[in-house]
Order: sequence, then structure tokens, then C-alpha cells
Amino acid sequence: MLGLEQLVGILAGLESPAIRVYPQQCTRLRHRRSRCNLCAAACPSQAITWRAATLEVEPRKCTGCGLCAAVCPTGALEVQDPTSGELVTRVQELAKERDWVAFACPRYLEGHPAEGGRYLRVNCLGRLDESVLVGAVAVGMRSVWLVDGACRECAQPQGRAAALQAVQRANALLAAFGHGGAVRLAAELPPELRSAAVTPVGSMSRRELLSLMTHQTARKAAVAVGTLLDGQAAQAEGAAPKKGELPKRLPAKRRLLLAALKRLGTPSGTPGETGLWARVVLKDNCNGCTMCAFFCPTGALTKTPAGLSFRLADCTNCRLCEEICHWQALSLAPEAGLGAVLSGAAEALPAPGGGGPDSPSFQERIARSLLETLEGKKE
Repeated sequence: MLGLEQLVGILAGLESPAIRVYPQQCTRLRHRRSRCNLCAAACPSQAITWRAATLEVEPRKCTGCGLCAAVCPTGALEVQDPTSGELVTRVQELAKERDWVAFACPRYLEGHPAEGGRYLRVNCLGRLDESVLVGAVAVGMRSVWLVDGACRECAQPQGRAAALQAVQRANALLAAFGHGGAVRLAAELPPELRSAAVTPVGSMSRRELLSLMTHQTARKAAVAVGTLLDGQAAQAEGAAPKKGELPKRLPAKRRLLLAALKRLGTPSGTPGETGLWARVVLKDNCNGCTMCAFFCPTGALTKTPAGLSFRLADCTNCRLCEEICHWQALSLAPEAGLGAVLSGAAEALPAPGGGGPDSPSFQERIARSLLETLEGKKE
């Protein structure tokens, strides 16, 4: 079994112009009890493989599709060139000319060269998570199209599966604001959009996008999109943790999604269970060891003098807190309401079973968890 430093180094090997890596945000690297396998399961080229507690990464196999980042709940992997925020900036530029946007992959565009100017090109439709889809509606698009006409012949079926899930989640969220069905998967654009006169959008790299943003009109758009992130920037990128703490970071895509939802206004309905958030429930046998807060990668759970504090907006449902609890004293319940999410309020969670910092059970739990972590590092 590899030690923690070795695992961090291996995962960091995926860093590239297409993917940015925050190794210590990975739940598998934070605690050996984590069983998350989402990135490996989604990777169509098998560039990432988890076997038991062994991580294998083959950067040369990476195609830059972005699926691993789209499914990662903690932001250990994030798509670059362009980022999700940069994509939304480009969408807002298009919103000045029309009220719809379409995304397509290179395979589709190669087969339809005459239509290429109508689409924003992405390496794979599965790279488009909820933050981009909801963000597109939040900046003015009435309809968002993911053209999957080439997906059925693609050697990467995981891409369409991920895109379909993102579309379903995005529409569930948008329905709560009266925009249900705004995001659609279709083999091709409807005839009226294929024949409409549009200014070609072309393909834009991150460098080209940043160059465009130096112009006055693009700066105005960037400022408008920047308001999406107002209030979310307090969670600084790469902020150094305090001594004796693990790093905590809310993924950029989650900050963008929260800001986009706030821009849509006040929800009039509920999205149902999306799996994007979860509510922490403490059972009677919780003795307040706060190890769940110590290992929480996003800071949704924090330690307080009275026990725990939980901020639903910062939970990404990675389930690490539930997996590492030695006494199964914590469970996660689906959260359907957006009100608590958008309020950003923190909830006090006093330990039902008492057991403050001086109790024997508290000390025993901490010792057991730390011993297990240290053993994992040695192995």
C-alpha cells in the first residue's frame, strides 16, 4: 500500500493544461476509509485507476475530456482551458446577440463543418457540469443545447452519460425558478436554429478568451459574470490551512453554481433530490469527537466549542464524513430545499450523546482515527 505522500505525488501527475489538480482535496487521499471511485469510473481512457488503496495514473492516456473533473465532488480535479467560469463568460458574450447557446464536441463538428460557427466547442459534452448549464441560463440564455449527434458512435460512452445526468440535475434546479426544460440534449439543433442568421462563435481557447476580455465590451461582460462569484470569493483559491489542519476548499464549479442560482432569484419550487447536497444528521451515539469536521474537504463541517457547525451550501455530498465515522453516528439525508442552500446559513449540531473534549470516549475516538491515518501513511 502506498503512503500519503506517494499518492499525492501520483495524483499530481495528472496536472496538465487541461486539468488542474488539488491532490489533498481527494477524499481517498484524506482518509483511507474513503471508497470514492468516481474519477476512475468516469475516465474513458483509463488514465486513472484505483485498485484497493493503490492509485495508478498514466498522464499520457489522458485525452483532456474533463469527465474526471466533472464528476469529482470535492474539486480535487478541475477542468482548464477553458474553466467553467470562462465558458460562462463566453456564453454571456453570445447572449448579447441571441437567446440560445449550443455546445458540441470535436467529433460532431468534424462531421458538420458548415455548422461549426453555431457552436461552442468542448472536448466532451460530459465536461459540462451543472455550474455551466445553470450559469448559461443565469446570464441570459433561454435555451441551452448539448448536441450529441456524434455520441452514439463515440468510443467514450461515459461522456454522454455524464452529460445526461448534468442536464437532468440542471433542469431540476432551473425548474425551481420557472426555467424547467431550458437545457436539452439533442442529436442536432432544431431547423429554426440551424437556419437562423448568427455571428459564428468559432472555437476559443483559454488564451484567446483572455485576449478577448482585454477589449472594453468583453470587460463589461466579465464584470457582469464576475458578479456571479460575488460572496463566493471569500473561499480563497489555494488558501494555506492553519497549522495542524487539512486544507479545505469549496470547488470552483460549486461556487459558480451557487452564485448562478442566486442570480436567478428566489426559488418558487423545490428541485427534488439532485444529489448535489446532503444534510448531516447526528445519531444518539455521537460523542462529539469532530473527526468528521477535521477531514471534511470543503469546510461544510467545522468544529465549535459546542460540537459541530454545518453549512449546507458548502456540502458537496462527497460522503467522506459518513464513511470515516467509527461508530456510524453520522448519516447523510437528501436535501430537496434550495432555501437553506442559498441562504448560506450555518446550523449548530451539538453532539446528541454529549462527550466533550475531556471525555474518555472523545479521546479514544481521536486516538483511533489518528492511529488509522498514520498507519495508512506508513503503508
